[in-house]
Amino acid sequence: MAIKLTPGNLYFIRDIDYLTGEIGKYVKIGIVTNDRKTEDRLKDHQTGNPRGIYPVAEVTNVPFVERLETQLHYEHNEKWIAGEWFLLNDKEVIAVVKIAEALKAQQLIDKPLIEEVLLKIQEKVSNGKVKAANKNALDLEKKIIKLKGELNVYKAKIEIAKYEFYKLLGANGSIEGVLKIKYSPSKLAFDEKAFQKAHPALHIKFVLPREDKFNHNFNYTNNDQYSLGNVDPAVAASKKALGTTTYTKAQLKGVQKRTKKIEKLHADHLLLLKEMKWREYAIEIMEYHLQKLVGTYDGIDGICTWRRYYAPQTNSFNVAAFKEKHPKLYESFVTKPSNEGFAMDVEKSRAYKPK
Repeated sequence: MAIKLTPGNLYFIRDIDYLTGEIGKYVKIGIVTNDRKTEDRLKDHQTGNPRGIYPVAEVTNVPFVERLETQLHYEHNEKWIAGEWFLLNDKEVIAVVKIAEALKAQQLIDKPLIEEVLLKIQEKVSNGKVKAANKNALDLEKKIIKLKGELNVYKAKIEIAKYEFYKLLGANGSIEGVLKIKYSPSKLAFDEKAFQKAHPALHIKFVLPREDKFNHNFNYTNNDQYSLGNVDPAVAASKKALGTTTYTKAQLKGVQKRTKKIEKLHADHLLLLKEMKWREYAIEIMEYHLQKLVGTYDGIDGICTWRRYYAPQTNSFNVAAFKEKHPKLYESFVTKPSNEGFAMDVEKSRAYKPK
């Protein structure tokens, strides 16, 4: 996912009890984009809040403010309580602000290159030629392959940890303060095949042309070098050996009590998540540098491919156009059920006091 080119301010706020003067121990790390002022956002937080809201610090004119906020949240997830609120004392806030300022400074350095890649180079059709590799490209590839290998290991370890959670979950749908199983009920969708069979002449009238699709997939030539099996065979084997997970709607109301073992597993999971996110961010920035080197070419020989082109699309049934013209007939064919969905959602924060 490309970085959002949205500037703004990062703010740190606390609250205070109006009656006792007691200062809250939590700090909110949030943002406002440049179409709003921090003062306006503070007013939003104050509305309906019986405690006073006041600013602690602010980092202004951040080029990619949403990215900065996300980085800080994950970097300090062991202090992340809920929402955007963190358990931080004054000394810790000063340290986080310094980190934020350093990350902003790096964003300012990277800003011209990132904007050029996303707004100019990425949007133009490539020239059909492959560029020769130079030392800069080879050095970047080496660093990226190392980080991608590490990233795959952390992703696998997270999957292994989630399976450990699954075994501790038992016949329940959540573990208090740690995770919950998200449920997506079955939904009915338009059954095009049934409609085509029943109304072939009408169906063909709505098989319409589609615009050419602009493709700009970026791929590495030596992706086997960072595959999990090559980087860490033991972790790859552990992941492969994981059993299947099954859930039922009936178990969702059950709550598993948190134990010290579960808390330790959650703490380890947060650390894995932090390390994973750090590598994702580092890889993304390095890729922008590599894409800058690719420039107008289709790729760099032996390193990467980045062909940008318009691909003709085949005609297809236009559901939206059909629905607009024949709403009642459309509804009569909304009969195709989807599967129920279950997904484990492990908390990215720690909203509890360890036992």
